Amino acid sequence: MQLAEALTGEVAKYLETRDTVMIPSGSLEQHWMAAPLGCDTIIPVRLCRAAGDRTGTAVAPAVSYGLSENHMGFAGTVSLRRETLSHITRDVVTSLYFHGFRKMLFISGHGGNRKPIEDGFEEASGECPGALMEYRLYRDLPGAVEKHRDLFCPDPGYHVTVTEVSMIWHLLGCEMPVFPRVKFPPEPSPGEVLGSKEWLERYPQGGAGSDLGFVSVEKGGVFFEFLVDSLCGYLGELEKDTVSPFESETT
Repeated sequence: MQLAEALTGEVAKYLETRDTVMIPSGSLEQHWMAAPLGCDTIIPVRLCRAAGDRTGTAVAPAVSYGLSENHMGFAGTVSLRRETLSHITRDVVTSLYFHGFRKMLFISGHGGNRKPIEDGFEEASGECPGALMEYRLYRDLPGAVEKHRDLFCPDPGYHVTVTEVSMIWHLLGCEMPVFPRVKFPPEPSPGEVLGSKEWLERYPQGGAGSDLGFVSVEKGGVFFEFLVDSLCGYLGELEKDTVSPFESETT
C-alpha cells in the first residue's frame, strides 16, 4: 500500500492487522555523467514499491533530499543541514507512530543520511515507546554484498558506484548515456570528512572508489530483483518479532 495513494480509511484498515511501514530515503546530488541526480532516491523508491506490492507492506513517500554537503561543488546538488534531516526524521516517525505504526524501516540509497536519520530516531525515541526504527542502506540487505561480488566485482565503490549506475538505467528503461568507463580515485579514508571544495579538488569527475568498467544494465536488473527478494524476506522476518533480523545475525 502506497500511503500517498491511499485513502484514510484504507490506512486505518491496514493498521488493524499490521504496523510496518517502509520509508525510502535518498538525495539529490551529482553522479557525474553516469547517473541522474535523483539516483539515490529513485532506487529505494522503486525497491520499496516492488517489495510493498509483493508483501502488502505500507510504503510512505520518500524523504528525497539528504545530507550532501560534500557534493555542493557540482550543479544541481541540494543538501539539507544535518539537523534538518534529523528533525524531518523525528517528525515523520512520531507522526506514523501516532497513528499506530510500530515498525518503521528507512531504506536508503544514500550513505550520508545514516547519522542524521539515526539522530532523528534518538529524538523520537521518548515519544515512541516500543517502536522499532531502523535505517538500512539497500546494500545492507541480507546477501547483497555477496550477490554484488558474484555479479560485478569485489567492491562496488563509494560514490557513483557500479551497482547504482547499473540499476538506475535498468529502472529508468532508457538508453544509458555514453560515458568514459573510468576508475575513480580511491575513496576518502575512514572518518575523513571532505567539504565541497575538497571533494571537487580530489574528485573532479565526482566519483570515488569505483571502477565503471564493471557497469552492466543487464546485471543491474538481476541485482535489483535480488534486492526485492531480499527485502521481502527481511520484511517477513521483521513482522515475526520486534527484534531486527540484522541484530539477530550479530548476536
